[in-house]
Amino acid sequence: MNALFFWVRARRARRLALIGSAALALSACGRIGPLEPPPNPNAPPPQASPTPSPDQALTPQTKPKIPPIVPPQQPFFLDPLLK
Repeated sequence: MNALFFWVRARRARRLALIGSAALALSACGRIGPLEPPPNPNAPPPQASPTPSPDQALTPQTKPKIPPIVPPQQPFFLDPLLK
């Protein structure tokens, strides 16, 4: 009986260690390298080109129309958690 109890506890400990190491490994995912410095507030703004390129001169500069966001008519079942 004692050996069975030890085996079950060891199995749980191994499973917990595996889950913990996987969570630790996945939490380290991201961009490798030093942090980027913040932008300089005293830097001059970038200069705009006075003459457009031939490709830009022939194509119209229009932005695509984005439909407005419409709220849903029926409530979501998790809405009470936000209130």
